[in-house]
Amino acid sequence: MTRPDPFVWMVRGALWALAVGLLALLLASGRSTRLDRAFYDLHMRHWQYAPGNDVVIVAIDPGSLDALGRWPWPRAIHARLIDRLTADGARGIGMDVTVAEPDVDQPQNDQALAAAIARNGRVAMPVFAEAQDLGGMSAEILPIPAVAKAAAAIGQVDVGMDDDGIARGAYLMAGLGSPYWPSLALAVKRIGQPEGKASASPLPGLRDSLNDPRSPYLWERDNLVLLHYAGIRGSFGRLSYADVLNDKVPPSLLKGKLVLVGATAAGMGDITDTPDGPMPGVEYQANMLETLRRGLAILPLDITAQFLLGSAVLLLPLLLYGLPGLARAWRAAAASILATLLFSILLLRLAGVWWPPSACVLLMLGGAALAWPLARLDAFMRARRRLPETASRAL
Repeated sequence: MTRPDPFVWMVRGALWALAVGLLALLLASGRSTRLDRAFYDLHMRHWQYAPGNDVVIVAIDPGSLDALGRWPWPRAIHARLIDRLTADGARGIGMDVTVAEPDVDQPQNDQALAAAIARNGRVAMPVFAEAQDLGGMSAEILPIPAVAKAAAAIGQVDVGMDDDGIARGAYLMAGLGSPYWPSLALAVKRIGQPEGKASASPLPGLRDSLNDPRSPYLWERDNLVLLHYAGIRGSFGRLSYADVLNDKVPPSLLKGKLVLVGATAAGMGDITDTPDGPMPGVEYQANMLETLRRGLAILPLDITAQFLLGSAVLLLPLLLYGLPGLARAWRAAAASILATLLFSILLLRLAGVWWPPSACVLLMLGGAALAWPLARLDAFMRARRRLPETASRAL
């Protein structure tokens, strides 16, 4: 194969530099984000798994509401449930239930709940973040002091929502002023681990690179991971709250399990939109817990890493063009696009890293349209090299 003229390589280098500049603009503007999310969601829907039996949801379902009455229930009922889970040998309990205001009319119910939590010793309670008014400062909604003191851990239930309203990820740490609360799922995972093992390895996730002093009035997040959802709503084993409370569930279904207690009844409004469709907030926590427990958390690359990796990938069509079978621009572009998408999938599946490929794919498609002038230039330079040889033969 004839070696390309050095001037052609200079042109290819200029095209690569142009593509890298456009890549920076695409990444900074987020123009390709929608395509990346569609590609990611499509792939993840075909990469589901069967969750294990270690995570069990005790569901506040319609049947429980029928059996125990309208919500909210007296906290003595939650105390009875925790005692039931304690007797059945649950390894850890996450209560995705708000206990933010004292029961003024029946304070003994608060005391009963705090006592049941203390007796168990392995209960995580939630902390919520919400604005005090429209556009106002955030506030932490903690459990009442007696319950918070009795709990083995406090976990935030912040949802890692993207700007399209879909929860693809989760922040493992968050808090007011600084991210000091673990997620509820992470708190339950730590509770269920042997002593000392919980802090043996660093947390996964994309770190917040800001080092400036934080405002004590802002909700800060850190350690962003993408969740590996097990599947659609109902993928995890569920037991009815009322059935567990009334001892209608065999203890073997709860012994040694990590239990999440939360609402699944549609009328209670605790619904999270995910790539696999809407699901209750407690099932979102179950997917997070299973993702962490099995080491399936996916690391999203920051914009700098996306740019550096994308810049290297954009060399591919310029290197392939002109090789045997790839003399036409569309063939080199098609081969590069397929290789780019495959590379993104392999990086996701084999390394647990998400690199969005759409910006590079769009630039390769645009480059295919610009390759015709490059081909004409290459042909012209080849012809020019042959002119002296033809003239010498004529002499």
